[in-house]
Amino acid sequence: MKSIFAWLAAAAALALSFPAHAERRKVALREALQLAAKQGPDVAAARAQAQIAEASVQRAWTTWQPDLSATGTFDHTSAPASIPAGALGLGSPPVTIVAENSKYATFQISQPLLTPQGLFLPGIANATAEAAARGSDEAREQVLLGVARAYLGLQGLEGLLAAARDAEKVALRREDDAKAQIAAGTAVEIALLRAQTETAGARAQISSLEGQRDSLLPLLEALTGEAIEPLAAGPGEDLGKPSQESAEPWEQTYSVKSAKAFAVAANRATTLDHFLWIPSVAGIARENYSSNAGFANKNWTYDLILNVSVPIYDRGTRYAQLHEDQARLAQAQAQLASSRAKARANWLGAVANLSAAQAVLQQSDTQAQLATKAQAQVSASYRAGVATSLDLSDADQKRFAAASAAAQARAALEIRKAEVAAAEGRLYEVAAR
Repeated sequence: MKSIFAWLAAAAALALSFPAHAERRKVALREALQLAAKQGPDVAAARAQAQIAEASVQRAWTTWQPDLSATGTFDHTSAPASIPAGALGLGSPPVTIVAENSKYATFQISQPLLTPQGLFLPGIANATAEAAARGSDEAREQVLLGVARAYLGLQGLEGLLAAARDAEKVALRREDDAKAQIAAGTAVEIALLRAQTETAGARAQISSLEGQRDSLLPLLEALTGEAIEPLAAGPGEDLGKPSQESAEPWEQTYSVKSAKAFAVAANRATTLDHFLWIPSVAGIARENYSSNAGFANKNWTYDLILNVSVPIYDRGTRYAQLHEDQARLAQAQAQLASSRAKARANWLGAVANLSAAQAVLQQSDTQAQLATKAQAQVSASYRAGVATSLDLSDADQKRFAAASAAAQARAALEIRKAEVAAAEGRLYEVAAR
């Protein structure tokens, strides 16, 4: 339980540079999660990274698209060449081989008809883009979990503040009673000093908790992209019940889905390496212009070409690429196994923590109720003169500690529910409903 609030305090230190807002809109947890998913800067950055990978799919399909090019050349030469009139027979015209100033132009269209890259690269790119998209979803899920922790942590702090303010009121009332009893001569100054000490302690606790709250609010703003604050603690959002272990819910996490897609991409890359021997076939249409008509007496000509390239040996490049991709495949498969194991361990830990948090909350509520009753009985005994101010102070402290523990346990339980939803990859789905 302490680790949750320690994490919140550490994370809040990162948000101290954000400007304070005088007015913050109160929103429910579900709306806070929706804001983070829609406009959170961290989510936007992850989404942009996934879009970069999606662009690689379009690049992969360019292997089937035609290549169009146009070139033009102007050539001035000091050694023009020509055949004078009559040199090729009686009445033959002059033939210019290379004029002093010549102009050349070419327009060419090259259309791939068969290529191993065109057959396999789109599938590889699709799998890579899918892995990047699921990685983006995983980043979004972690941001939403951070929002839930900050939001519920703030609600827990409000519960602690309520308990501390209640302790302050009780201590102030004890001060007034002690002053009245001292004036009546029925008590000594130690009772007043003890009450004043309790008041100072309660106020110090209030100041500390208010500082934590004021530092967590900018963190919540940083994650959601809007100045918001939680509603008063209520029954809590319905984040769903944990799935059965037999259903393997950790397989639905985005980290595992991303690792699966990376393994598919790596496997397809090795398949491409095995088929790099396939010939590449391309059709070429070329239109040519030359200002020198030459022997053909034509300035415009065209060529239709079928180009076939058969790879026989490329200095071992494709075999080296095959070995490299096989190593990447082994790495991707190992990462998939690691992601599955971590996701399963994370889910088991989250479910165990949820069960423990439920038990802690039940015991904390019971303890708080008993401490309240005990404090009331000690207070009545003190007024009847059968209990000392020390007994009363001890009962007050126990009641405050029990109320604080119950508030922490309640916030911890809600955070554990969010952690279970994130461990099953459904926190965003819950927020989107």
